[in-house]
Amino acid sequence: MSIAHTAEHVFMGSLKRLVPNIEVKKVEIEGEKGVVIVSSKYLDWQIIFEAEKMTNKVIDEAKEIKEHFFDSLEDAKKAFPSLRAYEERIKGKTRVIEVDGYDYSACRAEHAKNTKECLFFIVTKFSKAGKNLFKIEFYVGENAKMKALEITKICVEVAEIVGATLDTLKRTIQNLKDDFLKIRKRLALLSEKEAEDIEFIEKNGIKTYLKIFDGLDNKKLMEKAGELMKEKNNIIVFVNRDEKAFLILGRSPNLNLDCNAILKEVAIKFNGKGGGKPEFASGVVDNDKVEDVLDFVKTKIQAF
Repeated sequence: MSIAHTAEHVFMGSLKRLVPNIEVKKVEIEGEKGVVIVSSKYLDWQIIFEAEKMTNKVIDEAKEIKEHFFDSLEDAKKAFPSLRAYEERIKGKTRVIEVDGYDYSACRAEHAKNTKECLFFIVTKFSKAGKNLFKIEFYVGENAKMKALEITKICVEVAEIVGATLDTLKRTIQNLKDDFLKIRKRLALLSEKEAEDIEFIEKNGIKTYLKIFDGLDNKKLMEKAGELMKEKNNIIVFVNRDEKAFLILGRSPNLNLDCNAILKEVAIKFNGKGGGKPEFASGVVDNDKVEDVLDFVKTKIQAF
């Protein structure tokens, strides 16, 4: 735990050189793993990477870790103008941890005697944690080395899967993502066109729109169901088969069919999930149960 605290100080000292206004809001350390929440208007992976390089350079330099004690935070700041401190939590006597000329931070935690003990530092996760807040997960020591090897292994395997080298992996993944978004957009258009003209069965003045789609856009189908629900005497049953079968059940406001109750029965009977309101409900079931589910729903509609 002491090496993780020390590495966090070095890392934040490095980030502070790259982003002067960055501030630590919270630090959690467990063994050789740590999480730090920072406040900054901007932060990205390139900045994180540069700070990682600077941190590991300082670790290799075996800088001495020094303790300083002051009667107050004000006295500490006079001695070390660049002092990092979570001022809201500090009252009275103040302990300052110095990473030999590199970083000065008010801290009560246990630390290593010099940076070399940290061995290695790596950031494994980086994400937004709120407005101007970022969450950074890191490892130090032998665990950091193992994480670096694991990440390298994954990158090499992914590069092989997508037919790229490590140098071209990022660009290749970005191209694949762009292609996927284009295909998704085209699929949405196809969904919209296919949902335009849907045949219905009419009985006793009530129209039932029932159709099975394959891999189309759920949002567009829900929009189409919503349009049909605005008209009188309509019941809508759509199924969209993808990884799971997405079931949509809706009806016009003037009808008393309880779509939510039917979907709950489907979920129980066919081991699915779903629910909603009496006028509209949706859920998912396994693809191999679609025909049985539709037969069940048809029976409920006919009984209505």
